[in-house]
Amino acid sequence: MKKCAFTIEQNVIVKATIPKRGIVSSNPERSLRLASHFFENPIPKIQSWGVGILTGEVLYEGTREEFFFAYVPMGASGSAHAFHEIFAAGAQAVVRLGSNDVWVQEKDMDSLILVSESRGLRGLSWDHGIEAEEVDLPLIPDAELKQRLIKSCHQNRFPFSERVCFNVDDYHAYLYPELMEQPERIRQRLDTYNSFGPYSRDMETASLFLKAHQFEAKAASVLQNVFKQKQESPYEGSSGDKAKINEIKIAGIIMNALLDKSVIN
Repeated sequence: MKKCAFTIEQNVIVKATIPKRGIVSSNPERSLRLASHFFENPIPKIQSWGVGILTGEVLYEGTREEFFFAYVPMGASGSAHAFHEIFAAGAQAVVRLGSNDVWVQEKDMDSLILVSESRGLRGLSWDHGIEAEEVDLPLIPDAELKQRLIKSCHQNRFPFSERVCFNVDDYHAYLYPELMEQPERIRQRLDTYNSFGPYSRDMETASLFLKAHQFEAKAASVLQNVFKQKQESPYEGSSGDKAKINEIKIAGIIMNALLDKSVIN
């Protein structure tokens, strides 16, 4: 593969170098909550055009390590723009902490999903220059980083499953196909997804994997099971309080994996 020629010089938003390791989300409030929890003095590095990066130091095995929490726009194209600039600005190992976009019940909240591969990144892959017959091939996380995440889940006794993640650009269509103009077409696609067994959906994992591959960086994706289909917003009420407690636990699991010296020097 040809080495990526892009550098921070071509960036539009991220104009300063950032730490090598970090956690990204498409939920700004989540990133802000986590930065406030894990950093003694979070430093807002970037806050522009829907992209935010907060940097700080965390203690790991007796040494202080630089780290970042970032939020990026929702969806494949907007997040890909941000991921591109994050890698160009110096990130070498990134884990997405997102939420699973399938129907989630409260009983699912005490488990997480490790994405084993992501599929269905079509428009962005086309613009990226990928051959038409290859746009539906799976995009794969970094194997070493994924194994570190598995080990960290075991160490923290946090249940998980490995699942295929399908990229979707219309969140509501796949949750409520009966309300769409062409419900049968969407149900056919859902039948295809179901043929993979238990699976997940989201809007940013595939673009992260694509851009990490372009920059020869390491990336993985962890999806939290957040109970969204309710009258309150996802982070309100008792299930919302539980989600916020679990996101701290899950972020700790991810940080333990990212900060291991085997991931990057």
